Amino acid sequence: MKMYFVRHGQTYLNKYKKMQGWSDTPLTPEGEQSASRTGERLKEVPFHNVYTSDLGRTLQTAKLILAQNTTSTSVKIQAIKELRETFFGSFEAVLGEEVYPKVAEKHGIELKEVFGKLSLAEIADTMKALDPYHDAESAAEFNERLEKALEEILANSCEGIDRNCLIVTHGNVIRHLVRSISPKTNVFQEIGNSSITIIEYKENKLRLQTFNE
Repeated sequence: MKMYFVRHGQTYLNKYKKMQGWSDTPLTPEGEQSASRTGERLKEVPFHNVYTSDLGRTLQTAKLILAQNTTSTSVKIQAIKELRETFFGSFEAVLGEEVYPKVAEKHGIELKEVFGKLSLAEIADTMKALDPYHDAESAAEFNERLEKALEEILANSCEGIDRNCLIVTHGNVIRHLVRSISPKTNVFQEIGNSSITIIEYKENKLRLQTFNE
């Protein structure tokens, strides 16, 4: 089985370079166009299952992708809450350029070193510590629900060589999943809006085929 992970199209908070976890804004016109272009790239892939998070930007993206598909006209979209983006707590909708310097300062490093010297888990846990309300998700909290989502997808999508799943989700979901199965892959690169990451599930093993293309 192949799982096609697609990050949602550009949203207005993406455009404004603001932190967007559980906050939700619709796709920009460019976001709609890029989602449709991804749909064109995948138009001949027969999708047997389609999953999104429960946030509107992933559902909007999935519909635009499926509108271009010539072989998946009757497939239903299934929303899984656990596929949500990381929750940034009180940092939601705050400019990223205001948040990451605080993470760097906490560790006594330069801003440019945050996405190199620190792990995904360290960044998440630092944001939780810096959040005055401590509502931001820790790495453990995020990974626990991500594992639950993946288990649900694998359980509901019968394994088969020719089966394909479309999973429209979020940047950190893709990063954490790729890091777990391909530790040497650079997951700190920007995950492009509407980009495609393909993961194969075969003989109870996950294997990365393409990343962020």
